[in-house]
Amino acid sequence: MKRLADILLSVAALLLLAACTDDADVYNTPASSEGNLCVYVPVTREGDDVTSSLDPSNLTYNASVDECQINDLHLYAFPVGGNGTFFSQELPSPEASNMLNENVASYQLKIKPGTYRVYVVANMKDVLDGTPINTEDDLKNVVLGYTPMSKPGMPVANNIPMIYEPDTKAADSTTVDGTITIKNTDTTPQTVVANLRFTCVKVCLNLIYNPEDADMNSALKSNGLQITDIMGKQLSPQTNLLWDGKFTNPNVSDDYATGIESKLYDATASTGNGSYYTSWTENEANANVNNEDIITVAGEGVAAPANSKAKWLFRATYYLPEHYVAQASQQSALKVGGAVGGSAIANSYNINLGHRQDENSTTEVPTFPRGTYYEIVGRIKSLGNIDLDCVVGVEDWQMATIDVDLNHTTLWVSSTKAEVGSQKVAFIDYLTNVTNGDIKFGCDTEIEKITAGKLPVIVATNDIATHRVRFSINPKLSVADFTAAKALKGTAKVWIKAGNIKKYLDVSYDVTPYFKVDPIDIVIFWDDKNKDELTKVVNFSTNLGGIQFHSDWSKNPKGDYDVSYAQSTINIKCEDPNAAEGNFTITATSNPGTTTTHVFTVKSNEAVKDAAGKEIYKEQQIRVTVRPPKGNYIIYMRAINDLAWCNGGGTEEYKHSLMLDEDSRLGKTNNNWRDGWWEEQDAKAKWGSDKSPHSDYHFVYVYTQIGETNSDGTKDENNTEWYFTKQYDIAADTRNTVSHDKDMNDYKGKWWPGSKMTADNNNPGWYYYSIPVGAQSVGVNKEGKAKKTIKPGQTLLIFSNGTFLATGFQSHRFTHHNDPGITLFNYEDNEGWYLYDPLSDPYYRVFDEKPTVVDVEYTIYTERDGISGWYARFGVNSGDGKGKFTMWCNNYVSGEFECNEYGKKNGKTWYKTILHLKAPLGEYDKILVLKVNGDEIHTTLFDGDNYPSTKMHGNRYVVEGSFDTDTKKWSKGAPF
Repeated sequence: MKRLADILLSVAALLLLAACTDDADVYNTPASSEGNLCVYVPVTREGDDVTSSLDPSNLTYNASVDECQINDLHLYAFPVGGNGTFFSQELPSPEASNMLNENVASYQLKIKPGTYRVYVVANMKDVLDGTPINTEDDLKNVVLGYTPMSKPGMPVANNIPMIYEPDTKAADSTTVDGTITIKNTDTTPQTVVANLRFTCVKVCLNLIYNPEDADMNSALKSNGLQITDIMGKQLSPQTNLLWDGKFTNPNVSDDYATGIESKLYDATASTGNGSYYTSWTENEANANVNNEDIITVAGEGVAAPANSKAKWLFRATYYLPEHYVAQASQQSALKVGGAVGGSAIANSYNINLGHRQDENSTTEVPTFPRGTYYEIVGRIKSLGNIDLDCVVGVEDWQMATIDVDLNHTTLWVSSTKAEVGSQKVAFIDYLTNVTNGDIKFGCDTEIEKITAGKLPVIVATNDIATHRVRFSINPKLSVADFTAAKALKGTAKVWIKAGNIKKYLDVSYDVTPYFKVDPIDIVIFWDDKNKDELTKVVNFSTNLGGIQFHSDWSKNPKGDYDVSYAQSTINIKCEDPNAAEGNFTITATSNPGTTTTHVFTVKSNEAVKDAAGKEIYKEQQIRVTVRPPKGNYIIYMRAINDLAWCNGGGTEEYKHSLMLDEDSRLGKTNNNWRDGWWEEQDAKAKWGSDKSPHSDYHFVYVYTQIGETNSDGTKDENNTEWYFTKQYDIAADTRNTVSHDKDMNDYKGKWWPGSKMTADNNNPGWYYYSIPVGAQSVGVNKEGKAKKTIKPGQTLLIFSNGTFLATGFQSHRFTHHNDPGITLFNYEDNEGWYLYDPLSDPYYRVFDEKPTVVDVEYTIYTERDGISGWYARFGVNSGDGKGKFTMWCNNYVSGEFECNEYGKKNGKTWYKTILHLKAPLGEYDKILVLKVNGDEIHTTLFDGDNYPSTKMHGNRYVVEGSFDTDTKKWSKGAPF
């Protein structure tokens, strides 16, 4: 058998539990002043997965790590002759806490003086819960039930009931009473060495079918065999928790003698365990050798033989109840069922379980005692229902036992767990009675340092004066080392050793690569009289070697970076870019004229590997907005999704072919200038190539009004209006607008449409108008009225492209005809950003900060039929205010508005439509009405909801939704 001791690693017990009685306490400082009873429990555990650093000492007897697992512990101390006070104490299961040495968990208790018999049971919580235990007889009367509805049921490998009973034999083999006596005068704790014992039997069954055996039945040889089932027969229905030491039982009841049956393996239902092997070695000399098996398999087992006529070995391990009987006919057995050649011809083979204590006796009744390991090797050579002749190895089966020199060194720690990270340390306090020179620290968990061998994950720094230990990630290990070891997160086994006590601690660590920068949105107001306000500090932290800036930037003579964008220049300075935690400063060094936003990316010094193994850097985008000196109101406006030519009372089909993606360049040539407001005569033909600003087609009308406009759009004669933009001289208008002739003849006004706006080359696509704070009105519609002062919340704004002046209504304006003007903002920085989108509701939005306009691919999935067109009703297109403009499109444009078959689901065809529009980041709702299958179904895009973006397609944000044409309902995302 494989030496299971090679995977022994002792751990300590969790302490500081509340006692179950008022007279018992568990201490994690085993000082004589606090504890007077010390209990030691052997522990077997797997070695660390990273280091595979295993302790080969303290052998088990044919027991695996799973079999030795302790899930719960309970201690009972029964007073003898009324001397003492009974107590019952649930102990923590061993979880790396208080260690006497590498193989022993220790528990320190304080109980009242007296004479006691002490028992420790493990993995019995489900049996003992609800069972009153007050006397030793109560414990002796506890039974282990093995029928399906009883507790604990048939034993399983990782929860086998175990018990320690008081020793009745001394080291010199003399008989003792198994008691301990605790006195008030004791200066050191009394000890209990709780070597736990299994309460059941372990059977390793090996069945061999070898057609090459000389005495193999010919029919069996030619047809082959496969195991169908294995039944446990005449198994004990229940046993006592405590064994009385007798190997025979002449007074068994009929129920006990008959026993129970249990199906241990069923090939058809995949129940129980059992596997087939084609390669193994056999050494009968190991039949009685500890930790060595007669049969050693090679390779992985399979559920069924590939060829039932070829040589195979079937192997399974079962845990069965002990069985003590009066006569051999009552002993437990295994009944193995087999099918010949895959047919219904059934064979069965009986294997009796147990052995005689005296193998030379011919009269002794075989017994099946707890704590025994049976390795059975049976060769199947015959047909029929027969007893199978087997080779049986009989050995002890037990956990590692404690055999140490027990002294009473003490070691206490404030915690058995800690958490560390790349920039996070942990502290644990400790107390001990050993000298400082005998305190040692270590970490069993190691990883491979690239080119430097294995190094411990955690290092400890001990402050002798304060008895405080600082744990941190080993600075010699990089994130790349952890990544290569696939150990970015884990729990390291760290220990503190005082004399002969070693206490294990679980130190969880996380070195997941990170790169954090804060803040990432920065605003600087230009104020050359207050230099301190021109500088902002940005902090960073990372475990990737520091920070680096744009590779195209050049350092100035001082070693800093001067970065210019439009009319704005900022200086970036970092004293220590290689620091794990540091900062850099951003200083505005020039007046930007208008609000200007610098966007740049910083990244980590070191790269990490992504899921595909590609090296990438952690990055963070930073936005620095530099604003001009606070003073005038600066009114910004931009129009998006307005690419439909207006002919006065209506619009032509939407020009999807003219839609351009957002452009990050500066200046007068930029995609963002194409907004559809340039309506010069014959300009329609030029839209496809135009990327220039047109200030003479962007006006703002600034006014204050007392009274309301009539419902038909006319002004009430009692209304008073004050104007803050200059008069408009139609005769001096040199523009050749689409409505030029009609306006020249019919327009009689002098204040509308207000003043031209200025194209902001620092923010392409945006136009601005600057007006002083406290500006006085420059005109009024009634003589004798006093001037008005511009005032947020009272002063109104209307934006337009200055066409169709005579009628007043047109699609390229906001607010629309008859709608009240937009109030002037009241923002602290005196800047406001007005964004017009006729395909949204509301059709304009006002922002304190410049909004990020993004390209959006509305990805629409429709069942059964595709989308053939869309339309949206908005604004006002009649003097009475009742009519609306209709923006519409019925023609596909590749990459902008297209529809294709997507796939089939449940026999139905789904179609996928791509619709490219613009939106402020995060606000994707639209008022578009989609036409599905011509005019059969009209439905509002996403029911008007703001569906989230789910992914990117290049620089476009993808927003997905599905429409079921049967239920007429929308849902987020793709249908499949």
